[in-house]
Amino acid sequence: MKRMRLGLGEIVSLLIWGIIFPCFVWAIEQNPSTTLEDVVVTATRTDKTLLETAASVTIITAEQIEEMGATNFVEIVENIPGVVKDSDSRERLTFRGNRSPQSGGVLVLINGVPANNGIGWYVEYDSIPVSDIERIEVRRSSGNIAFGPDASRGVINLITKRGKAETFSGKTSVSYGSWNSLKAFAGVSGQVNKWDYAFGGSFFNTDGYEDDNKELGTARVSVGHNFSKETRLGLNLDWHKADYDTIYGKTKWQLDNYRREKIFPTSETNDTLIHNRENEDENTAVSLEFSTKKEKFFANGLMSYDNTDHVYRYLAKKLDSGYSTTSSYYDYQEDSDQDRFLARASGGYNFLFNTIKYTPTIGADYEKISFDLVKSYPWSPTPLSASQESAVAKGTMDAERERFGIFLNNELDFSRQWELSFSGRFDQVDYDVSTLEPNQVTNSHSDFSWDITPAYHPTSNATVYASFSQSYWYPVLYYYKYAMEYATAEYTAQDLKPEKYQTLELGYKQYVSTKLSLAFTAYYMQVDDKFLSLYDSDATSDWLGYRNVGDSEHMGLELEASGQINPMVGYRLQGAYQNAEWDNAIFKPYIWGETSDSNTENVDISGQQVPHLPKFTGTFGLDFYFLSHWKFSADLNYYGKQYVDVLNRYEISDYVTADLKLTYTAEKFKVWVLCNNVFDREEYNYFNETGRRNSDGTPYKQYYYPMSGRYIEAGVSFDF
Repeated sequence: MKRMRLGLGEIVSLLIWGIIFPCFVWAIEQNPSTTLEDVVVTATRTDKTLLETAASVTIITAEQIEEMGATNFVEIVENIPGVVKDSDSRERLTFRGNRSPQSGGVLVLINGVPANNGIGWYVEYDSIPVSDIERIEVRRSSGNIAFGPDASRGVINLITKRGKAETFSGKTSVSYGSWNSLKAFAGVSGQVNKWDYAFGGSFFNTDGYEDDNKELGTARVSVGHNFSKETRLGLNLDWHKADYDTIYGKTKWQLDNYRREKIFPTSETNDTLIHNRENEDENTAVSLEFSTKKEKFFANGLMSYDNTDHVYRYLAKKLDSGYSTTSSYYDYQEDSDQDRFLARASGGYNFLFNTIKYTPTIGADYEKISFDLVKSYPWSPTPLSASQESAVAKGTMDAERERFGIFLNNELDFSRQWELSFSGRFDQVDYDVSTLEPNQVTNSHSDFSWDITPAYHPTSNATVYASFSQSYWYPVLYYYKYAMEYATAEYTAQDLKPEKYQTLELGYKQYVSTKLSLAFTAYYMQVDDKFLSLYDSDATSDWLGYRNVGDSEHMGLELEASGQINPMVGYRLQGAYQNAEWDNAIFKPYIWGETSDSNTENVDISGQQVPHLPKFTGTFGLDFYFLSHWKFSADLNYYGKQYVDVLNRYEISDYVTADLKLTYTAEKFKVWVLCNNVFDREEYNYFNETGRRNSDGTPYKQYYYPMSGRYIEAGVSFDF
């Protein structure tokens, strides 16, 4: 394998880690007076405090979300250690470098209902109602087997606001920011006798940094009946609708000259305009949840149904009057519809044998997803050309994915200091995918996942743990579609296998005092049968879709520290080192030599860094409290260098951004002014996995996606 070479920035970052972390540990008080009280909602509902949870979990509360002034969900979580924003024309997240192309990555749950939808299992992050979130739990480890196989790449668990108090309460907020961005939210909650309720709605509209208009509306109704303090039955109704533009990837010339335009010329010598794409996404979800927690017995259940309609309009040729309207590459539309039914139940019992407490939890879940997609050419003359008819036949599909899983979790508490958790899970996943060609594939997978986690509590406010796990991530429908379309005798759709994750995680957490709360994680993760583009080794560049090309190894360190030095100054420090390399994998890149665009064979890419994963990321922030009601916050965010192509020849340089916020808080209302990316850094993401070049050595069809520039916002919220 290729030896890792460290640059000056990486050496400096490691020195900072080496100095700061021992200082934090050295400063730990031996007899802290308080403990962390944030509760982590586990998949089995055996709730524990964040400190007691033997896993890499970060919690973000509603108050922290409001303090951030985030314009969308991705901005809330992107600076958590191990989390990387990997966006192009759509917002995407990857944990520890485990996302593969054309797939959504981590599992996102809203009150237990998955938000991942569609052919690529994407999450419409812009559609998540930020103002209605009570708390977010971010689980970065792959050992989340109780959440199901889709959790192997990590979990983001969102819990929305719920009525708690006997009295009526409400909140409303409105803000206005750059690019004509308007956000508004209103919600009420409360409890009457044994009934709790929460109603909320939000609106967001923006012209966008690149004139990429977005309009979002959400509504939610939550009602629950509390049979007792331990038992509740709840009903949730959620609706959201998002209309938004996505921008076609830009060349370097287009980026330099039309960075903030959604419609731009084809090239310096061709003034034909390229039009943006349009999206409409609407989701409706209903769920029924039950929970009871007695002294020794507990049980939980969830049953949900949700429907997602998505319309995608590819309009790149809309303003090109000379382009053939009968070409299969002309503007088209895709209408997709997804129905999902999910049922989940678990229960357990607390046994006590002398000083040993044993808690087994058994659970089962069933999920059925029905998905259909219709491709059409509404702006082409009828009847369609032969090439368009063929594209419609390949692009129109019906698919079903049916999954059944059962798991057993065991927790042993030997004393106040030692505990052991070990779990096993069996999953049966069945696919049935067909297109109009006609083409059809059925596939079935049966896998066993497990995890073992011993933990030690040296004090009442400290936890040390080690976690060993194995789990699986199953192919998205995109992979089956392309595998059928580009199948060969050697590579068929039936050959697709799930990725296998084997993870070792070591963690240390301690609450010292209000001056220091610390969490440190080290991990090693091996991914077998990882997905990447595969090309025919006997052809010049024939693409065969996304397939299992080999393995990868991921390792890293993650640090979170925060506290309040005195009544006037608080701080937060988050940082991550991530290293991910291919191992025993093949890929067909362009080889740079005398012929600049040579692409002749698949090569071994072992030792190459996994693209789009910065080795170092970090955030350092300070909060200043003054004049009783005022707070000033400042954050510096560092994003390290990352590679673009598989052979690590193109790279995105490291950069630093700064965020500022001033807040005035009174008893019932809050006013704020914020500025994100204060220095208006013009950063971007770009893609060119094969590393192809033109004859003059410049990148060939390298698509750039600008990141947002300076954003200024003013807002007010009122509690009643």
